[in-house]
Amino acid sequence: MSELPIFPQERNTMVSWTNARQSAARRVIWLAAFSAAACLVIPKGLVLFASCLLLATMLRPEALLRAPEAPGRSLLWLAGIPLLVLAVTGISMVHSGQGWRVLDNPSRLLLIPWCACLAWALGLTRRSLWLGAMVGLAVAFAVAVLQSAGGSQRADAGANPIVFANAVLVLLVMAVFCRPVGRDPWVLVALASSVALAVVAIVLSGSRGVLPGLAIVLLVLLVGGDARRRWWRLGLSAGGVMLFFSLLWSIPWLSAQTRLDDVQADWNGYAKGQVDTPIGARLALLSLAGDAFRRAPWTGVGIDRFGEEVARAPYCRSAPRHLCDLEHAHNDVAQWSATMGVPGLLALLAIYGVPLGVVASQLRRARPPSPVGAGWAAGILIVTYMLSGLTQSMFAHATTVSAYAVFVGLLLGIALSETEAGQSEDAPIRR
Repeated sequence: MSELPIFPQERNTMVSWTNARQSAARRVIWLAAFSAAACLVIPKGLVLFASCLLLATMLRPEALLRAPEAPGRSLLWLAGIPLLVLAVTGISMVHSGQGWRVLDNPSRLLLIPWCACLAWALGLTRRSLWLGAMVGLAVAFAVAVLQSAGGSQRADAGANPIVFANAVLVLLVMAVFCRPVGRDPWVLVALASSVALAVVAIVLSGSRGVLPGLAIVLLVLLVGGDARRRWWRLGLSAGGVMLFFSLLWSIPWLSAQTRLDDVQADWNGYAKGQVDTPIGARLALLSLAGDAFRRAPWTGVGIDRFGEEVARAPYCRSAPRHLCDLEHAHNDVAQWSATMGVPGLLALLAIYGVPLGVVASQLRRARPPSPVGAGWAAGILIVTYMLSGLTQSMFAHATTVSAYAVFVGLLLGIALSETEAGQSEDAPIRR
């Protein structure tokens, strides 16, 4: 039986409709990426991003089926992250008798392959994230200054100072490493402005946990990618970063605002048994997490049950303390190992390790002349999360989980496009 013929007019109509959908999807995913960065520090700011992501997916649903075509099966590796995490957290949920709500934050990691696939298939450019990050930093700066002027001790954008500072650091990473290549004066002005806005917002948040990540961003920015006199520049840049943090420590107002002046007193207080200081509480939580892991190394105490360990601690049986209200260990490794044991540690390793492996692969292929581009931005973003995770539970808050999943996914998808095109500029890839 012969196939029905497709007349030229019908074929042209189908091609036009496909091209129209592709063009519309590109515009929508650009808006999604821009809005995610621009509205990150605003409460419920990712609602517009979510709406645009769904619309772009409906316009080009076949884009998700192209994951196996990505170079090095990168998108398939990324798809394995949420599958592994959901398997580990789901088993822990059943084992510990928890409800489905505990899978809320882990399920957000599905955004990593979803965003990466759409960004790659639709040829998203990093300019959307760069412009969005610049707007987001301006918003964060304005919020922090207004809250400080209004009498708030720590800027938090109506949420949590730690989460707010982490969001600002994420925006700074994209503003620095997604910028256009070159030394145009307007780009340099934008770069300097982004650093200034971020530093002010972070200082006014009073969060110390993001300072190591901020140091890494500034160090990589100052060193640059030129191979000439690299060690000399590295030493000079490290000295500049150390001078910056010395000023934070030595200037009374800055030291008080960033709470660096409390560090020595907190350490001394913990040595005397005081656990109601920020450092004392974290050290006590690490001790409790270690005890929980040793008791049940293969299962942990159960997902979202670390708060019960805290409530049973000797500190909390003797008298009410601020420590007793904390429900996570304020350390990624401690949290995942205490609640889910060795499988939790493997899941955490996948969350950070798999994207870093994809980044390393793309940078080896592209060999960008300077630390600018989506691959570099993704790598630095992951490293800053790992550093912040030394003193915070990065996946215990919806905003920080969502920011990691969305921006790591988008950046890796863009990096695949940039590598395929043999460029780090903003020309879209036609697919």
